[in-house]
Formats: sequence, C-alpha cells, structure tokens
Amino acid sequence: MAESQRTQWLLSMPACSTVSAAMQKLTETEADYVTSDQHKDATPARQSRDDTDTRSLLDYLQHRNPFERDSSLQSIATGVTAESTVNADKAKEVGSKILQSTTGKNVSDFTFKKKDTVVTMDSKSYAKVNGQSLPVDPQLHFQRLLTVAGETSENLADIFQCELCNRPPALFDPSGLSRKANKPALADAIWSVGKGIDVPAAQPPTQEMNCVLDGGSLLYRLPRPRGTTFDSICTMYVNYVKKPTIVFDGYEPGPSTKDTTHLRRSGGVVGAKVNFDSSTPVASKKEHFMAHANNKQRFVDMLSQKLKAAGCHVLQAVADADVLIANTPVARAAESPTTVVGEDTDLLVLLICHADPESHTLYMH
Repeated sequence: MAESQRTQWLLSMPACSTVSAAMQKLTETEADYVTSDQHKDATPARQSRDDTDTRSLLDYLQHRNPFERDSSLQSIATGVTAESTVNADKAKEVGSKILQSTTGKNVSDFTFKKKDTVVTMDSKSYAKVNGQSLPVDPQLHFQRLLTVAGETSENLADIFQCELCNRPPALFDPSGLSRKANKPALADAIWSVGKGIDVPAAQPPTQEMNCVLDGGSLLYRLPRPRGTTFDSICTMYVNYVKKPTIVFDGYEPGPSTKDTTHLRRSGGVVGAKVNFDSSTPVASKKEHFMAHANNKQRFVDMLSQKLKAAGCHVLQAVADADVLIANTPVARAAESPTTVVGEDTDLLVLLICHADPESHTLYMH
C-alpha cells in the first residue's frame, strides 16, 4: 500500500462513520449497533483466571526465589545446583579471555590450555592446581604419563612389564569403582552351615516385639511419583514404617567409608545438588536425586522430623550405620524380643558377633 493510498484510507474513515450514523438514524436502527464499553480482558471470568494465575506464579517463586543472594548457578524450576567449579554460564567471558591471550602471538606458537576451557556439570574428576579446581580426564592423564615415561626411560620394555592401566583391574571395575566384596557368598555359607542344625520352632513372643529398621534400605524401598511434594513422600514413609526404630547412615560432606558404596548404588551417576523444602514438587529421578550426599542428608533430616512427630525413634550415625544398626537391636533384645529389618549381609555378621545368647530372641527379617 502506497503512502497516498494509506492517507486516502485514513481520511475516508470519518466520512464513512458519518454516513453510517446517518443511515442508522434514517432507518431507526441506532440501538442495534451500540457496542459495549467493556473490554474482554475486563470481564469477571478473565479477572478470575488472571488472579488464579498470579497467585500460582507467586507461590511458585516463593520457594524458588531468583533474587536471593546466592551466586551459585541453579535452575529455579528443578532446584538443581551446579558445583562452584562450573562456569558454563560464563562461556562468552571465557572465550573472550582466550581470544585476548592470542593477541600478538604467532599462530604456530600458541597452544590452547585445558585449564582455560569451560567447566560443565558433566565434569566429574577435579584436581587442585595452584588452589584452583580443574577438571581432569584420568585416561588422558595416564596417557601423558606414559609419554613422559617413554622419553625419560632408557629401556621402555621394563615399563611394559608392569600392569599398564590407570585403574588396577584386580581392585577396580571398568567404571572406576572399587570391586564389591562377594558378601552374598558369605551369607550362603552361613545359611549352609546352619541348615542342617535342628533349631526348635520359635515360640510366639509374650512381650511386645521391638523393631529396628535399616534406614538406608528404607530410602530405596518406596516408589517416588514425580510431581508429588517432598512432604507427601515423607508421609508415605511414615505410613509404611508403623512406628519402629529407624537408623540412618550419615551423609555429611567429607570422605567416608561408605563413599564407594554410595557411588556404586548410583551406578556412577554424579547427582546435582537440589534446593528443596517440604512443599517443593519432585522433578528428578530418585537415582539422580540420591546420588548427591547433600540431597540425601537434607531429605533424611526432613524425614526424621516427620518420623519423630509420628512417634518413631530415629537414630543417625556419623557415616556408616551398620554397627549402630546391629548394636541397637542387641541392646533392645535384653528387654524384649526384637526384629531387625534389613538387606545387608554385614548386619547378619554383626548380629551373630554381638548377640547375647542369654537375651530375648533376636530375629533378622
């Protein structure tokens, strides 16, 4: 449309309006052409829907405040939080720094350094270099050591007489985790030894039965529907346990004797830290959520409060809870019959070691 055509169209509108009004007056149809002064966005139905949407947004941001003084990289939708070494959000800044370092240098003399690359959430291995955490590829690191050894050794054949691998296969599996002890074989051997012994049938207990539950096994016992809140999940556990004594492992930061077991249970998955509270809906898989010690500890703390409020007796070890799980029912069996509920062969061995033959009956389920 040319400018002249646009001008003619605009100037003709008032004239058309006058003609339209005159025709309505002549035909006495003015009432049929009266329009409402109300905009569709001002109707009660639209106002009610806008109010509901606004309240939903405010409730969503109440638990995912993007304006908190937290400099960590995190998703307000899922609560997933990156480690302090992750700088993927600064990729442009990192790239600009690399480009600046090339200024004035010959292209054949310049080399890109791995420490200058962007660190993503997939990076799992780190090493401290001059106080800075840098991602490390164990396989690449081992290959470089072999190269250095070939240049410094007079007889390379001597080096290849040794087991050349970054993880000794006798101690570690291909995923890098230490090999698991064959504890089921031990349980089968104990069962075989006791199978031929005539044990009198257990008499129904005359006193109330105590129950001690392995909390680590409990965490993986119930399904966790996505979309439900953590408060609802805790309620599911409370309804499931029926007021026994529950003993949990500890998942505080720092090295622990249980670290390898936790990694093996997670299948090598390195979980991301999740910020959540009781009203936060579950947005990640149980395996990924439980793979991070901080998530586990916070969930155990939340669940422990719910269990205590329901009348359960809750204990938590500093790290591995097997000894505490075994000693607790042994002490309870001195007063009344006690049942231990767990799946770990270590518990069976510890109970056999510490149980008092003179106490009340001690069961393992």
